[in-house]
Amino acid sequence: MKLVTIISSKKIEFVPIIYEFLDKVKKHIIIFDHAKREKIYAKELKRSIEKLNQHYNVTSDIVMLEIDEDSKRDMQHIDTVVQRGSDEIYLNGAGADVALFTILSSIVLRADGKVVAYDKEDNSYNLITKNGFVNNKIEHNMSIEDFLTLMGEEILEEVDQKEIIHHKDVLNQLFLDTKRVFKVRKLLVKNRTEELKKRYPKVLDALQILGVVDDKYIMRRQGGLVEFGYLFEKFIFLQLSSFDFDDIKTGVKIRFDVTQVERSGIDVTNEFDILVIKNNRLGFIECKLGSSLDPIGTIYKSDSIMEYFGESASSLIVNIQQNRTPHLKNSKKNFGASVIFRAETKDIMVYNTFDFGRNSFRVKIREAFGVDIRDEHIKSEDSHSLRELEERWNR
Repeated sequence: MKLVTIISSKKIEFVPIIYEFLDKVKKHIIIFDHAKREKIYAKELKRSIEKLNQHYNVTSDIVMLEIDEDSKRDMQHIDTVVQRGSDEIYLNGAGADVALFTILSSIVLRADGKVVAYDKEDNSYNLITKNGFVNNKIEHNMSIEDFLTLMGEEILEEVDQKEIIHHKDVLNQLFLDTKRVFKVRKLLVKNRTEELKKRYPKVLDALQILGVVDDKYIMRRQGGLVEFGYLFEKFIFLQLSSFDFDDIKTGVKIRFDVTQVERSGIDVTNEFDILVIKNNRLGFIECKLGSSLDPIGTIYKSDSIMEYFGESASSLIVNIQQNRTPHLKNSKKNFGASVIFRAETKDIMVYNTFDFGRNSFRVKIREAFGVDIRDEHIKSEDSHSLRELEERWNR
């Protein structure tokens, strides 16, 4: 087949179709307006397709076609190029300029080709012919790496998931009681080792296994409190692993493409605590452990990244903080009602509490990303495993 893609700044509108048909396409025709920015987008897409082709051992020709959409001669040239050869023609133009999309649709349908209209909300597409249309569900959902590749991004670093899973029991034990974690952190800062050994020996053993403290239970690195934040990200990753996401990554550092950076004002590189993807919709989770947090700044950072990844992106801020006013009926949280309202107006979910609650967290994950536990067997197994850990910890 021959896939004709119209370039626009809304990459997320057309890249799922490129991925869906990647192994079927013999020729990609990338059409872009003569405007400088679209030319850059087109070159980036060409590199992305070449990279995926190499990764999946797929062979296809890629043709770049620069046009002036107001030029009759250019439109006639497109007609000639698109219809050349005997391959079936598919037009992929979601997010493109309406006038250009209409003209190209006419050309493709006259050639007995098909117009593909992707629905990002439903993760499906209408396949339109001159005789009507059929709706199809996307069969090949992108992994995080494939999604980022087609968006023009590159993963520079990520945390090894095998290492997280290897320490699964220890991480779960450590964060069963986040209130206790805050007490331990405070005593570590004050070097009250004897008190720690007396009150929290199993927590110290867990921290030693995880490399936070040495054999004398002293923090290995100056500023070692930061390590608790990294461990908390890994713990949250474990809580997500039983949900039916298509892919999850944690501790991800990404290099953004320069053109999009200029447009969105985002740093060339950015770090994400956790990235998830489901049905070609990317989501990201910001994990915070403690009270030294700028909630408004965190919201605006999340909002700018969501804008970059398109309207279908989802965001969740997870903040577990120490209750410094337990004597009050309504203790103060970093994300108060007005701040949460501001976040929700930008479609950013917030989970802010004084102690991690497995069930309430799962409710928030369902709400933020529209996913559920993979099956009831896993759900029951998780609950049994957690009870067993608590019993072992308290012996």
